[in-house]
Amino acid sequence: MEYLKYILLLSILSLSGCAAVYTDASDANHVTFLNSDGESIASLMQKANSYCAQYGKTASFRKSDTQLVAVFDCNWPQASPR
Repeated sequence: MEYLKYILLLSILSLSGCAAVYTDASDANHVTFLNSDGESIASLMQKANSYCAQYGKTASFRKSDTQLVAVFDCNWPQASPR
């Protein structure tokens, strides 16, 4: 039974390594991605916008510390000029 736990853990880790995922550090003000597969900033921007949309905000790229980490800010939408 013990080996079944290891197989399940390995399966989960291998699947999570295949896609950019946002981390637990993400909140209503920013979203942080671990980008293990080298996804483009444009692709991550779409995912960040989807994440920020749940708070009624839009995403803007802040920085990329390394090739593996990308941070987006969640900002309130700008009012259109009249």
